[in-house]
Amino acid sequence: MNCPSSAMKLATDALLSDCKFEAGHDGPHVEVETLCQVCGAALLGSLPRSRAQKVYSTDSSQSRQGHTGSLLFDKSRAQIKIPQTVDYLTARLSVAHEIGHLLIHKRGTAYDHATLRLGSSPQEEALAEYAARLLLIPSRFCNPSPNENLAEYAIKQATRLRVTIHSVVTRFGDPDVRVPSVRGAILWRMHPDVSASEPLSNRLTPQWHLCPDAFIPIRNCKARSNSLVSSIASVTKSAAMSSLEEVNIGTLIGYFRVDAFAWGSVDDGTRLVLSVFKTPL
Repeated sequence: MNCPSSAMKLATDALLSDCKFEAGHDGPHVEVETLCQVCGAALLGSLPRSRAQKVYSTDSSQSRQGHTGSLLFDKSRAQIKIPQTVDYLTARLSVAHEIGHLLIHKRGTAYDHATLRLGSSPQEEALAEYAARLLLIPSRFCNPSPNENLAEYAIKQATRLRVTIHSVVTRFGDPDVRVPSVRGAILWRMHPDVSASEPLSNRLTPQWHLCPDAFIPIRNCKARSNSLVSSIASVTKSAAMSSLEEVNIGTLIGYFRVDAFAWGSVDDGTRLVLSVFKTPL
């Protein structure tokens, strides 16, 4: 292939084509246990229990905080150790990430132990993370229509595929998908240290962002009082909205179409807002 990402797409497509969904499989997601079985890797430990949650579960809003799984070898057989004390969605991504490392070092039916002993570079980590998204979020599940609210779309797909919202939003910029209008995304949360007597806009702060080449002061800035983010956060129920507006958040400055989706409760401090910024059509 002409580049590592193209080679990884070919490798993950081949792996997914060998996966057979078991009877009773209840959705479009692929089980990481099946992926491990197909690629010949032993899975150590047990996945955290999946909880029955609404589409707006706060579990789905957690971004990945590093790669907490581990890849081991017992003689010639690969072993993937499930990370401890992480939620179900992050555990799935961690296992798929380690499978990505296996694909990078696989040579036919064996593994290149010389390159495995060298340790992982930042480039390899990025490629393994891309592999995890390819395996758990196939491209056919990342094809929003031009006028679709991308924030709502990301949350629904994250729930269907049992992955984090962060991973689905990241998928919008992957080379095999690339939604061309997207310029960035921010997940807003209620700041725990700001008094409930403050205006709602002052209580909203970025939890994480995916805004390439922009500086967003995570947990150190607030929403504008007249912004779509503030407006939708004040709605009592889960809601989706879109608007055209001037954006000025850190160094993310410009005129964008903003797609937003809000869920959770203001009263108990669990209100969350996902905002996706797009070039206006």
